[in-house]
Amino acid sequence: MADGLLKTVDGDMALIPVSQVGGGSERDRVMKLMAHIFLRLWTRLALESGQRLTLLPSQFTLGSYEGQMRWSLNESVKYEEVPQLSMGGTFKRRHMLIAETYILKGEERARVFFALEEEKVKNRPVYVNYLAYDALLRDFDVGAAVEGLKPVLSHWLETITSGDDKPLWNACKEKLECVGI
Repeated sequence: MADGLLKTVDGDMALIPVSQVGGGSERDRVMKLMAHIFLRLWTRLALESGQRLTLLPSQFTLGSYEGQMRWSLNESVKYEEVPQLSMGGTFKRRHMLIAETYILKGEERARVFFALEEEKVKNRPVYVNYLAYDALLRDFDVGAAVEGLKPVLSHWLETITSGDDKPLWNACKEKLECVGI
């Protein structure tokens, strides 16, 4: 199952028109590329599991599905103003895959990470973050971002199909770097 999923994800990501994605700024370009990744992952996971994860901003805001895993982005969205993209669900606990840009020591960066609910404190969830990919904006690479997710993708699908948090939580703890709360 894992090998088949990874091959289909590779095929899905190969459809991203990387060379055609431009933007007014580097942040705009990177957020458009991340939107392409998230739309394709959202679709693939729905096809494989029969369940739809919550995507924010929604798939209807981000783009239009053209069939055959092809998406065209909604050009009226100002992607450079989108603070982050997230995709996730809730079984016993909430989980989200998040893509965002941020500034560290004066340099703009992009990262992709899982935020997993570990417990509730005063009835509010506390999330622990597990890093899948981090790079300078100018060095952002779709292939590398997807490679960073691959060690946990099949476990994520298992969590979605079974409704059991353990596969994703265990995989993140074992295969990704914990980067804080």
